[in-house]
Amino acid sequence: MSIIVNPKQVYSYTKMMEDILLLTEAYPFLHKEVIGHSVEKRKIVAVKIGTGKKSIMLNGAHHAREWLTTALLMDMLEYYCHRHENEQEIRDIFSKISLWFVPMVNPDGVTLVQEGADSFPQKESLMEMNQGSSDFNGWKANIRGVDLNRQYPMDWDSIDDRIQKPASAMFKGSHPLTEPESMSLYLFALEHKFDAVACYHSSGEEIFWQYKLTGDLYHSAKKIVEQLAELTGYQLIDPGPNPSGGGFTDWFIMVQKRPSFTIEIAPYVGPVPVPLEYYDKIWQENKEVGITLAKACLQG
Repeated sequence: MSIIVNPKQVYSYTKMMEDILLLTEAYPFLHKEVIGHSVEKRKIVAVKIGTGKKSIMLNGAHHAREWLTTALLMDMLEYYCHRHENEQEIRDIFSKISLWFVPMVNPDGVTLVQEGADSFPQKESLMEMNQGSSDFNGWKANIRGVDLNRQYPMDWDSIDDRIQKPASAMFKGSHPLTEPESMSLYLFALEHKFDAVACYHSSGEEIFWQYKLTGDLYHSAKKIVEQLAELTGYQLIDPGPNPSGGGFTDWFIMVQKRPSFTIEIAPYVGPVPVPLEYYDKIWQENKEVGITLAKACLQG
């Protein structure tokens, strides 16, 4: 079967939706559902491989400029589909685990970064939030200028809020879960009670994993994250005694009481999209992450 996903391109919302349709047609064992909509009514889509009672979720592109995480997750999904067809061990794993992909949490923001403000009726307000610049390459927020990964209800009040207004990055919103994108992922996680989650971000080749972890949860998460660190070569980050909170991983760990990992792909490149020239390296480091998590959850 020919390859569907080409991750070595400016990977757009439109391309993702086309590829999801083609993948679900090519691999009938996949299950697709719309878990919500963005501010501009773009679909937030989840795709599942596997039928097991235990479940894992991988998500990407909370932040608009980090769209390469979407390409990575789509590539990973297709790779696991090929292996499901050809390897009995992988079929056995996916008979016991359901692996959910949410490749693009922030489709409006990704579209803004890739296509610019001309694609949106609120061009003037977007330019104002972007300090008058028409270059949106550094944009992290959703289309309303809210940082989706500062929206989750865990220590939200303590997040540094010096910005205090919609902006290209860092504004946490007026309350937790004001944005439809973060609310969609929040409700999806509450519904499925995942055994583990990996949230893909960029950049820095780091893994965040121990937001206020203690006791048995600390030890079980540490065992898994050490496997991920060995697999990827990424550095494990200690957030210190007073981490900022508000992120999906922070909320999931503290409320769902299950391991969650924020994986920062690529060498640090600053406040811009990760260049495509890094993709081959990123792929080799991350292609087995979903399988590694699945095996760890089954062993646990």
